[in-house]
Amino acid sequence: MKIQGNIDGKRVPSRILEETIQNAIKDGAKDLVVEARGQHGIGGRIWPKYGPVRITASGPIGQRLGAMGMPGTEIIADGGASDDVGWLNCGATITVLGDVTNGAHNAGAQGILYVQGGGGARCDTMTKQNPRFEPLQSWYFRDVGDSFAEFKAGGIAVVCGVNPRHPDNILGYRPCVGMVGGTIYFRGPIKGYSDKDVQLLDLTEQDWQWLTANIKPYLAAIKRADHLTELTKARDDWRKLVAYTPAEKKARTAKRMSTKEFRRKFWEKEVGKGGIFADMVEETFTLTPYVATGENRLQKPVWLNEEKLAPCVAACPSGIPSHKRYQLLRDGKEAEALRLVLEYSPLPASICGELCPNLCMKACSRKLLDRPLDIKKLGKLSGEVAPPEPCHATGRTVAVIGGGPAGLAAAWQLTLLGHAVTLYEAKEQLGGRLLDAVAGGKLDRAILDRDLKRITGLLACKTGVAVDRELLAALCKEHDGVIIACGAQDKEGGGLAFLTAGINHAGGKIKVNGLGQTDELKVFAVGDVVGRGLATHAVGSGRKGADALSSLMMGHEYKPEKREAIAYAQLNLVYFEAGQTPDSLAGEAQRCVSCGTCRDCHLCESACYHQAISRRATANGEFEYLADERKCIGCGFCAGICPCGVWEMRDNA
Repeated sequence: MKIQGNIDGKRVPSRILEETIQNAIKDGAKDLVVEARGQHGIGGRIWPKYGPVRITASGPIGQRLGAMGMPGTEIIADGGASDDVGWLNCGATITVLGDVTNGAHNAGAQGILYVQGGGGARCDTMTKQNPRFEPLQSWYFRDVGDSFAEFKAGGIAVVCGVNPRHPDNILGYRPCVGMVGGTIYFRGPIKGYSDKDVQLLDLTEQDWQWLTANIKPYLAAIKRADHLTELTKARDDWRKLVAYTPAEKKARTAKRMSTKEFRRKFWEKEVGKGGIFADMVEETFTLTPYVATGENRLQKPVWLNEEKLAPCVAACPSGIPSHKRYQLLRDGKEAEALRLVLEYSPLPASICGELCPNLCMKACSRKLLDRPLDIKKLGKLSGEVAPPEPCHATGRTVAVIGGGPAGLAAAWQLTLLGHAVTLYEAKEQLGGRLLDAVAGGKLDRAILDRDLKRITGLLACKTGVAVDRELLAALCKEHDGVIIACGAQDKEGGGLAFLTAGINHAGGKIKVNGLGQTDELKVFAVGDVVGRGLATHAVGSGRKGADALSSLMMGHEYKPEKREAIAYAQLNLVYFEAGQTPDSLAGEAQRCVSCGTCRDCHLCESACYHQAISRRATANGEFEYLADERKCIGCGFCAGICPCGVWEMRDNA
């Protein structure tokens, strides 16, 4: 389909031409030829949903060819193109069979720019990269103009140096100023670059493989395939410029110059003593502290390590801190990582590894980047783990009525806390509803038996003992606490009839307060007898009821978990590589974002220009990061760069 930029001798406005192109594509056009007459923005903003689209533009092409180009769009300029080719490119492939002028690929993030000729000033400025996608590519056959790659933050640029306009300097004047990311491959001589921001290096074997593989489609696209041998004959013909990392910059930076010294040595040397307004000001020249510290800051950074729950923990009814398990794996402590789950659930293989729909994985923040972590696998691997050592005996005794998930969890937790527990189960076998899962083919009996064996090896269990009203009364007298976990009951009372004639039950449920406590001070109820839920809800209910009863018996105040989940928006996923498929637990642990928990990566410390952030070792091998209010200006860099969302800016009230 051919679209004219000039109709009846009148130039079609850029807006109308773009509407014509968009409407043609919506109607199914896939291959368009545009006769341009200086119109801007040709080929941009074509949504990928329309499928692969190719646009060939000829004639005088205006600015921003392919601006905001989308994946699936191919643009070919049959000749040179004006300023800002590929501005804010989001994925289009743009081929220019001629020169491009200033600002090519300015602020681009994805896609490819192939240039048959050279580039003007400020090409590849402020480019960036989303790690979820392939890096932006910019290819120039000849050379580029001044201020190349200024503030470049990502992507790859290649300058081939064939028949350059400036044979002695193919990257122009002052390239790479403020560059913080990305790579520039070039072939030919250069005269200077911003050595404060980038380093000049030889190509590695990996660089050479990438370059020789990707230069072939480039040369074919610009119709210069006959130069392949020339451009790939020797790796030593090429070099690269790579940005220093923040840590490398910090290591290279000399003592910072004071404002007063800078004014005296540099500012006044250029503009004269007193500055540009010296001839208008009679008073003595002074420096005003425009950047405030201390109490004069509008905001201040606060290190909130573990003050908010990771999404996986907040979603888990049992409260299992999976992010801490992955931290242990990153530290090489696999046994400790697998054993940690037993502090929260005695049934990790049966429930976490088999029956649970894994609410933790559904909440995992990695889903925003690629896919959730395989937390279910950790549960399966915990099946063979030995139980943790209980605390010192407290002298307190507890009776737990019911051997299903809730009762087992309550008895387990109380035992770990040092209390002597006796568990009563009316049936001959422990497991409760888990036995139904075995019968229904949803749970392997061998897996359940391994979990139950671990439990029975740690506490006393009496099976085949139905607790009636008289036995319950006796248990309440004999023990310091009682937990009822007899499962869901029928609405007539049924199995609950033994509690009281009228201990507070209705509709098959026992009424409890927020702690799981009944009207009887030392009698608690947990699990399905309180409210129906998943097996993992029963485990969580049993653990929390046990903690509350333990606090009561020991005379401590029980403080239930009240932390809120950290918002996904507080996390900085740009620091995590997408698409990984690790073949080990340690590799999978590297994928964990460690939401709300500091990974001790030092990024905040490195990013703080005023060196206000410092790390301090604390007791028990722990650490914390502090912001010195005498140096901190409240800029927010620490909060903005933190991958785990640990730093937060608050009003400096």
